[in-house]
Amino acid sequence: MERQEARSRLESRLQSVVEDNTDLHSAYVLVHSDSRDLHWNLATGQTEGIEATPEQPYYAASIGKTFTSTIVAMLADDGQLRFGDPISEYLSASILDGLHTINGIDYTDEISIRHLLGHTSGLPHSLPEGGKMFLNTRLEESPEGKTLFDEMLEDPDRMWEPEETIEWAKRNLEPHFPPGEDCYYSEFGYNLLGLLIESVTGQSYHEALAEFLFDPLGMEHSYLPPFSDPAVESGLPTAPFYIDEMKIDVDDVRSFSAFYAGGQTVNTAEELFRFHRALVEGELVSDETLQKMRQWNKLWQGIDYGYGIVRIRPLPFFKRFHSWGGLGASSAFMLYNPTIDVYLVGTFNQWSYMRKSMMFLLRTLRLISTVERPGR
Repeated sequence: MERQEARSRLESRLQSVVEDNTDLHSAYVLVHSDSRDLHWNLATGQTEGIEATPEQPYYAASIGKTFTSTIVAMLADDGQLRFGDPISEYLSASILDGLHTINGIDYTDEISIRHLLGHTSGLPHSLPEGGKMFLNTRLEESPEGKTLFDEMLEDPDRMWEPEETIEWAKRNLEPHFPPGEDCYYSEFGYNLLGLLIESVTGQSYHEALAEFLFDPLGMEHSYLPPFSDPAVESGLPTAPFYIDEMKIDVDDVRSFSAFYAGGQTVNTAEELFRFHRALVEGELVSDETLQKMRQWNKLWQGIDYGYGIVRIRPLPFFKRFHSWGGLGASSAFMLYNPTIDVYLVGTFNQWSYMRKSMMFLLRTLRLISTVERPGR
C-alpha cells in the first residue's frame, strides 16, 4: 500500500472512532517507522471547544512508570544500585515499618528493587474498579469502603506526599503474597521507587526526571504536575482526560499528586516518541540492562510486564504484532513493534476505552505492515 493511502485510512479511522463514541472527546496518534520512511502525528476532536492538534500536551498516566524504571536502570548502569538490592538499604525505617506483613509474618526485608519494578512485590494497588481495569486485580478499599482514588476525587485540592500514600496503604490495605511469588499491579510500589530515586540521587523525583530524561532529550513541554512546570509552556491547553463522563483537568487537580512516580506526567506525543526511541536504540541504558528490563511476567490477558514496561500480545500466536513500551489507564500508549518496525504513541483520553484502544492499535499495526518499504 502507498504511504499516502495508508495515512488517509488511519486519519479516517481515528476521526470515526471519536465521532462514533460519545465517551471520546479527543484522540492523538503518532506513527513513526524509519524503514518505511514515515512520520505521522495526528489528532482529532476538541479540547474546550478548540480543535485538537498534534502538538497538544496530554496526561500520559502510567507511561510515567517507564520514566521511573528507566531512571532506576540508569542508576544501576552507573553502579549506584543493583536491581537485586533490598529496598531496606535505601528507604527510611518509618516507610518500611509494617510495609509488607501477611499472617503475622513480615516480608518487608525480602522486597528488592526488581520486585517493585516488575510488580512482583505483592503490595496492593490504588486504582478503582480493580477487576474492570486489570483482570488479575481486585477492588481494594479501606474499612470505610473507599479506595485511595475515591479520596483523591473527594478532595481534589489536597496535595499528597508520596509517604502519605504509603501510610494510607499500610493503614487500609493488605499485601497479597510474599515478594517474588506472583505478579500484581501496584501503584504504591512505584511510589516507593520514586522515594528510592530521591534517596540515591539526593534530589526530588521531578528534578531527577528533568536531569536524567527531560532535559537531555529536549522534552521541554514535559512536566510532573503539580510538582513541576514545563521548561517551555506549549501555548496549548493540556487535553483533559475522562473517567466515563467525569472530566479531569490534571493541571488543576492537586490530589493527582498521589500518583507521583507511578504515572503523573504530562507530555506531547513527539516527546514521548523521542524518549521511547532513545530507550529502544540504547541511548539511555545498556543493552544488558534493557534485556533485564524486558524479562516478562504475565500481568493480565495479552499483557506482560517487565521493569516499568509492558509487552502487548493482541494476537498471542502472531509474534509479528507483539509490541513493547508503556500504557496508561487514560488509554495512553507508547509502543514499539520491532518486527514491523513502527512506533505508536498517543492517547484516547478516556479511562473506559483502554481495552478498545488495544484493538485500534492492532488494526493500525496491520495497516502499517502493508505499507511498502522504499526500494522494494
